[in-house]
Amino acid sequence: MTADVRETLTWDGFGSATRDLARSILDSGFEPEVVVAIARGGLLPAGAIAYGLGAKNCGAINVEFYTGIGTVLDAPEVLPPELDMAYLDGRRVLLVDDVADSGRTLALAVELLEAKGAEVRSV
Repeated sequence: MTADVRETLTWDGFGSATRDLARSILDSGFEPEVVVAIARGGLLPAGAIAYGLGAKNCGAINVEFYTGIGTVLDAPEVLPPELDMAYLDGRRVLLVDDVADSGRTLALAVELLEAKGAEVRSV
């Protein structure tokens, strides 16, 4: 059996990590007009990255997949309140979440945003 290894992230470490992410996003040439968090886990990193990018337009999409530790729904589901998707049409959107293990939540969010005309990148 493999031991579960966890990293303890301090507030200073969180600040450094999100600044580094913001720099690497800008260095890639992508300049998001909107930062969208996948709630709940993506809310804090999205806000910090938005500050690092100087992005003022932020929003959140609420997606439930995990119902508890190690328990998931059959498929991710979007929950209310809904993000103003019409606003995203034609805009460059940075999608932020804290974890992307199976990638199913991220895939659903990308699909929804692109269907509304957003150009999406994710971290």
